[in-house]
Formats: sequence, structure tokens, C-alpha cells
Amino acid sequence: MFTFDERLKGLPALKEQVMSLHESLNQPHLAVPGRIAGLAKAYILGLRGPSGFAVFVYLYLPDSQECAVYVPANRAASAEQFESEETEALGFVESMGFIMDNLNFRTRPAHEQDAMMKAFPVFQRDPKAMPARPGSQGGVKPQGAQQAQAQAAKSTSASAIGKLFGSFVLAWGWLLLSCAHVATEKEQREAQAHYDLAANMMQKEPQAALIELDRALALDPDMPEANNARGVLLHLAFNHPEDAIASYRKALQVRPAFSECKVNLGNVYLDQKRYDEAIPLYREALNDMLYPTPFVAQGNLGWALYKKGDTEQALSSIKSAVTLNPKFCLGYRNLGTIYDEKGAVDDACHAYGKFRELCPEVADAYLREGVCLAKKGDLAGAHKSLQGCLEKSRVDSEREDCRRLKEGLGPPPAAPQAPPEAGGR
Repeated sequence: MFTFDERLKGLPALKEQVMSLHESLNQPHLAVPGRIAGLAKAYILGLRGPSGFAVFVYLYLPDSQECAVYVPANRAASAEQFESEETEALGFVESMGFIMDNLNFRTRPAHEQDAMMKAFPVFQRDPKAMPARPGSQGGVKPQGAQQAQAQAAKSTSASAIGKLFGSFVLAWGWLLLSCAHVATEKEQREAQAHYDLAANMMQKEPQAALIELDRALALDPDMPEANNARGVLLHLAFNHPEDAIASYRKALQVRPAFSECKVNLGNVYLDQKRYDEAIPLYREALNDMLYPTPFVAQGNLGWALYKKGDTEQALSSIKSAVTLNPKFCLGYRNLGTIYDEKGAVDDACHAYGKFRELCPEVADAYLREGVCLAKKGDLAGAHKSLQGCLEKSRVDSEREDCRRLKEGLGPPPAAPQAPPEAGGR
């Protein structure tokens, strides 16, 4: 739940505190309580503070240079709660008619982040300190702002449709100047729209998502996010690793510090058993203090080291991953696998138990724990875990494995009988 806080006029923050930033693509007409009705632009800002995370909603009214700041009920959310808080904020602003765009603040180079923090009203202490609306010409006094805005509205088609991506384009200017091909403002705007469509379809409609990404890249071939997302689809959804590598490399040519892309490229190399090429990419990402999910790179680094034969370093790296994110299911699964193959059955069963505890809907967790407990001689525990596998699995072959292994254990051990009560003759 979000509450309008009359006292706040902005959300000034340090760059290191910014976890996420969304900006509206459109400017619907709003009537905000206590403010002059007019066109509005929305921002969703996720911040990290000393006691946890918080997601704020900021509405900016450029005509009157006023703002409205909505604060969350939970201003000390955990890392696990952050995503749901952000989703709630998106639903809140979308209910007002805004179409939101994730600006991927954390993945951008430092100079782009600095440009955003200077250009966007959400980061200012007072919205009246903002310059006139985008498109105003130098030297125009405040009382002449309307005339300047009218002139700007005639100058570009972007102004005619509400200046979509006005602030976004300002922040991208630095990067585009260094590219061989500079997409026009209209091309950038259309490319971003196709990218946003693709991002929403990647999990459920990968073919449609790939079409939208290709459309985005036809307009803006150097768009790093689109090339990175295309690589993810080509690798994981379509099993075209070489094409995925080409897309990742294209993204990294434009944005060399794109840590998420480095990790994704490392994952292709990991699948191809090119461990010497994967390991440096994971380490480069871990050296990026702003990389938002270091546990992923840490865990994948550990698995690459293990597959290369360095078991002790592998265990150390994966343990670091589950320390960074105690709910990292894959980390516990990989720990269990390594311990199991080392013959450390007790440690393996403990790791598989954590995997099952943290991912209770994953049948594979029950299967692995059941097999491990059977090796350990805990037949009652093995029966229980394999029964859980049977109940959770939605895959026929996996369910059959669970059934076969459970039957192979024989009947479940009888429960111990309670001692008879004292008394009687």
C-alpha cells in the first residue's frame, strides 16, 4: 500500500542506494489531490537503506513543476520482499494509466547513472529546481515556458505524442555519441517499445519475444539490453549457443561493463565446457560492486571450477553464493552434488535438505534428498522424500523414477511402538 506524503518534494539519494528505476513512457492527464491538474510523469524508485529496501512512487507535473510522492507501508523490506514491493508499485501507477519502462539503472555505466540523477526530477530536492519542460530554449523565462513548449511541440513528432522517453533519451546521449550508428529519437523510442514487449513475453512466448527483439534491433542495432535478451532466448529457449554468443558480444562491445551480460555469456561457455573462458567473465562480474545478483556469478563460478577439477575452490565459491543469498536453491543443489560425488554423504544430505526446504515445489529436490537418505541408511526419511517427489512432480518420467526408487526401498519401516503405560496388575 502506498500513501501520499505531503512533506516530501523529492527523493534525493546516493547512486549506490538506487536498486531500480522505472519511468513512464506516457504522460496522462491527472488530478492529484492538492496539486494543479495536468499532464503527469511517473517514476518508481527502489532504494536500499541501512535497515532494508523501500520502493517509492513519484509523480511529476511538469506544467506546474509540482510533484506527489507516495511512500510504501514497508520501508524496511528484505531482499526477498523487494520484488513484490516493486510489482505492487507498478500495479499502483498502471492503475492511473501510466505505461512504465524499466531503465535498468544498475546495469548502466557510471556516467549514464550520473546523467539520470541530474536530469530526472525524482532525484531533486525540490521539483521547482528543475528546468523548463524538455524542448524549452535557452533564455526563456518561466512565464514564457508555455510559448517555448508550443514551439517544441512543433519541432519533433516525439513532442506531438507526449514526449515519450524525453528524459531517457537525455541519459542515453552519452552512449549514442560513441556508437558508429546513432539511432534517431524515433527509432530509439520504437526499439524500446519492442524490447518492453519482448521482456514481458520471454518466459511464456519465446518465439514472439524473439520477433520483438529482432524488430527492436532492426531499429537500434546497438541496443545492449535487446542484444543481451536475444542472447538469453537463443541460448536457453532455442539452444543456439553460437548465435547467443554473438548477441552477447555485440552487447558488450557497446557496454563493456554490462555485468549481467558477462554472466550470461559465461553461462554459454559453461554449457559448452569452455571453463577457461567462463571463469574470467564470472570474476569480472564479481568485481563490479553494482552488479545486483552477485550470488549468481559466485555460484556459476563455483560450478565451473568444480567441472574443471578444482573441488575445494568450487565448494568455497558456492558456499559464498548461498551466504550472499541464503535462499539460492541452485547453490544448495550444486553443493549436494559435489558432496555426493566426493562421498561426503552427510554433507550431501544436509545440502539437499536445504534445497528441498527452500524450494518445496521442486520435485527434483525431494528426489535427490530421497536417494541421498537411502545411501545414508535412513529408509524412513528416504520413503518420505520420495513420496514428496511423487506428489510434487508434473513430469511423467521423473514421477516414474520416484516411484521405482521408492518401491526399490521395500516397505517403509514400521513406526516405533510407544512403550506401554505403567500401572495395572
